[in-house]
Amino acid sequence: MLPSINLLMDVYVDLCQSLGLPVWIASLLHTAKRLRSDHARRKKVYRLLQRKLMFYKVGVKEGDVCQPTYVYPEEVKMLIRSVFSQNICDYPDPCQGHVVYVTVEDLHKVSHN
Repeated sequence: MLPSINLLMDVYVDLCQSLGLPVWIASLLHTAKRLRSDHARRKKVYRLLQRKLMFYKVGVKEGDVCQPTYVYPEEVKMLIRSVFSQNICDYPDPCQGHVVYVTVEDLHKVSHN
């Protein structure tokens, strides 16, 4: 069973690299794969991404009391949709005051510890 886990991680790593994304995102995809539905898996990955970005204070200014709402680059959306592809819905990007547009460069600056 262990080789199949490594094979799955290799697939996630390859997908990240092919889209120019940091490979630490592959571990988030792997963490979410155990959930029952693709909707739940996508939601879990986005929640883990948000936590990591908030931990590294991406888009967070000193004294902010509100958590930012992150809008991810198209590469991240394509990655998550290619891995968890069932029942995808398009939602418009939010436009309230605490929106932070994350770039691929922002994701590369976040280290995986």
